[in-house]
Amino acid sequence: MKNEMNAAVIQGLYAAVNERNFEYLTKVSDAGSEWFDIPFNITITGKESVTASWQNRFNMFPDATFEIKNLIAHDNYVIVQGIERGTYKDVLSCLDEDIVASSPEVAIGFCDVYYLQDGKIVKANSNFDVETLILQITAVPAE
Repeated sequence: MKNEMNAAVIQGLYAAVNERNFEYLTKVSDAGSEWFDIPFNITITGKESVTASWQNRFNMFPDATFEIKNLIAHDNYVIVQGIERGTYKDVLSCLDEDIVASSPEVAIGFCDVYYLQDGKIVKANSNFDVETLILQITAVPAE
């Protein structure tokens, strides 16, 4: 039963993200939530950490959508693998250089690992394919 409940919380999270329903994100966040954005080595803590992480992502990709390809729930953990699609609208600061998009449409893989207690997200580790992101946004558009 716990597996199904936790899976439903995280499925709801991605549905809410795609609808920009930040109220749901706050509702399923524990007061001491911790969100670790692996590619950028950024940790955000507190009840607003889940919402803040997604808002950071929307600053780069205002029209981003997330498609779940695989979801595994076991005990307090939920692992999600999927595809993020969006149009890049920012300058990416990566490896001490600023990367300006020449081909802004992207589709990149992600893998997020969530730890939940009592239906609330206590911890999340978020990872996505940074190399593919950079290759896609710096690609020379076909003429």
